[in-house]
Amino acid sequence: MANNGQTDTAVLVAMLSERTAVNVRLALVADAQQWRLHHGQVTLDDDAPLKERAWRYSTASFLELCLPGPTVAALLRGDEQDVDGLHVVVPGPPASSASAYQLRGQEEWGRVTTPWPRTEWAISRDNSTPQPGYDLLVGDGPSFLNFDQALSAFLHQRPHESAADRSDLWRIVLPQRAGWLSQITIRPDLLTAVVDGEALDDAALELSWAAGNERQSVDGAGTYCFPLPHGLAHDSLLMLRRENQWLDWRSFSAPAYGRARDASVVWEQLGPELDILLANGEGRYLECKREVPEGESRKKMLKTIAAFASQDGGTVLIGVRDDLQIVGLPDGANVDKQVLQVVGMIRDTLEPVPPYDTRVIDHDGKTVLAIEVSGGGQMYAYRDGQRAEFYVRVGPNTVPARPHEIAAGFRQAPTGTTF
Repeated sequence: MANNGQTDTAVLVAMLSERTAVNVRLALVADAQQWRLHHGQVTLDDDAPLKERAWRYSTASFLELCLPGPTVAALLRGDEQDVDGLHVVVPGPPASSASAYQLRGQEEWGRVTTPWPRTEWAISRDNSTPQPGYDLLVGDGPSFLNFDQALSAFLHQRPHESAADRSDLWRIVLPQRAGWLSQITIRPDLLTAVVDGEALDDAALELSWAAGNERQSVDGAGTYCFPLPHGLAHDSLLMLRRENQWLDWRSFSAPAYGRARDASVVWEQLGPELDILLANGEGRYLECKREVPEGESRKKMLKTIAAFASQDGGTVLIGVRDDLQIVGLPDGANVDKQVLQVVGMIRDTLEPVPPYDTRVIDHDGKTVLAIEVSGGGQMYAYRDGQRAEFYVRVGPNTVPARPHEIAAGFRQAPTGTTF
C-alpha cells in the first residue's frame, strides 16, 4: 500500500459535489433528538451495485443508500443534513485534510479487497468524540451483542475482529480500472499474466529482479508470458505500468505464513515454495514436526496452533525435522487418514476452532503436510480437560500468555477478568 500523503478535504468536497449520486454507508449513533455520524463510507463507482439497507435500533442506525453528491459533500464539510428521515450531525470540527492511499489489486486494507487497484481517502475521527456503547442492539435489523459487531456485519459481512472501524470518520473509495492484473500463474519455467482494463494504451508489463528486468508492451487485455529459464527469482516484482506511473503490481517474496493468499496468484511449483517457507527456519510463524505427534509432543503442537491463531497466524509443517531436513511423512502413511487425524485433534482440543487449512505438498517425491493457521483476531484456548489455557508465540517458542495478553486478545481490561 502506497501512502500518497494528504489530500485537502476541499478537493474531496468538490469531487463529491460534482456527482449526481453516490453510494453511501452510514453508521449513526443516537444523540438526543439527532443522530451523530460514527462512520461514513462512500464508494465513487457508477458500476457498483447498490443494495439499499436500513438497520434501525433505539441507540444506533445503519444505512446503505444512494444520496445526491452535494448532500454527501455537505456532510463531509461538517454540515447537518436530513438523511432518510434522520437528522444527521457530524461530530467535531471538520478535518482539513484526508490521508490518501493507493492500493494495488487484491490488496486488503480495512477488511476490503477488490480485483482492481483503488484510491482510498481516510478522515480520522476527533479523539474527543464519545464512542458507542456496548448495549445489545435489538430492532428492525438483525440483533447484535453490541455496536461493534453490528458495524462489522453491516460493512463487511464478517464477524467483529478489531476496533479498526472505530478510528475513521470517513472512508472514500475510488476504483482505478485503467488496467489491472487479474491472474498470475507461476510455473517452474514460465510466468503467465492475464491483464484486464479499460484504458491500456501505451501500457507495458515489466518483470524485475535483483539482477535485471524484462519488459514487453501491452497492446490490450489478454495473456502475456515471461519465460523463466532459471525459475522465478526471490523478491521479483511484476509491474503493469504506463511511463512513470504504475497501474497494478505484484511482488513474489516468501509466501505469507498462515495468512490469506492473493487470490490472483497461482503457484504451480510446490517444491520451491516449501524451500521458501523453510528459508528462515523455525520462528514465530513456523513450526516443524517429523511426523504427526503423539503424547506430550501432540499437546505442544496444538498449543502452538492456538498461539498462531491468537496472534498473526503461522504454519506447522509435518514431515520436516527440527534441523529443517525434509523427510516427508513415514513410508506407507495414509495421507488422507493423517489429515483427518489432525483435523480431529484440532476440533476436539482447541476452542473455538481456529481458522486454518491443511495442504499436502509434494517435494522431490516426499510428502509434507502443512497446517496453515490464520490469525483470528481473538484468543484461542487449548483445552486440557475443563481447564482453558492460552498461549502466544515468542520467537520459535510457544509460551503461556500473560494476563494482559489474554485481556488484549479479548478486547477487555485486565482488571476483574477471570477465565
